[in-house]
Amino acid sequence: MKQDIKTLQLYHLEKVHYLKNEVLILPVALLFDKMNVNKHWRNRFYSIFLFKEAKGSVIIDDHLYELKKDSLLFLNYNQVYYFNPSLVPEGYVILFTKSFYNHVYTGNKLIRSDTAMAEMPQMIDLGASSVAEFWQQFYIIRKEYGRNRMFAKEMICMQLKIFILRCIRASKIIKEHSLPADHKKEIVDRFSELVNQFYKELKTTAPYAEKLNLSPNYLNMLIKQHLALSAGQLIKNRVILEAERLLLHTHLSVTEISYELGFSDNSHFGKYFKSATNKSPKIFRTENKIQKS
Repeated sequence: MKQDIKTLQLYHLEKVHYLKNEVLILPVALLFDKMNVNKHWRNRFYSIFLFKEAKGSVIIDDHLYELKKDSLLFLNYNQVYYFNPSLVPEGYVILFTKSFYNHVYTGNKLIRSDTAMAEMPQMIDLGASSVAEFWQQFYIIRKEYGRNRMFAKEMICMQLKIFILRCIRASKIIKEHSLPADHKKEIVDRFSELVNQFYKELKTTAPYAEKLNLSPNYLNMLIKQHLALSAGQLIKNRVILEAERLLLHTHLSVTEISYELGFSDNSHFGKYFKSATNKSPKIFRTENKIQKS
């Protein structure tokens, strides 16, 4: 039995625009007019749909997704899809090739090539706080797309990379806030273990969040919910605890202790310690000297 899957190329959709074989930006309604929306399609490019209004559904490979207001839909290369809208969606679609996304190379692994698409979610329901942000970024891209000016291709490519990062960040935040309560407790426990392991080397929240595959803001929120203090304060408390132990129970000099705790110099350690205890390390040691029997 012959498969009824049509293959769509960018040149099928546009004949005039100077970037017609690399990137296209169209109203969704116009795209639906140019293709038979009732057929099954396979694209030879990436697609990002940004909906203002939408109802109905889309089947992508073997998954059905509801078309919604204020949502974003991503189609990867070679995915087979079938739209079943109950009304013509209002919004825009960005269609672009791998070669276009890779046109501007950067050393950052998240954006230097289209491998970032592996992190892209299929569908994002945009929260009220992020809708305006996504549309603002889109309009920047669209404005540049409408002008055939010097460096337009490079600027569209770079702005598209920013848009992709926003999508990935939004999807991770949604996943984070949907974590079950017991899993959140596991994250808090794991963070505490990591702090005990790395407090000498890592003294800010970001590297711990990276190890836990979370955003720093979300990790900080979790720690506050469960421990009633910030993630940064928990880290600092652990460093100060060890500093007090070394000041009271060893004969190491303050300089030796500062290096033992991973500080680059004695002055930095002194300021860090005083900000937590209101005393310099030397005064703390003198006032709390353990008397030997």
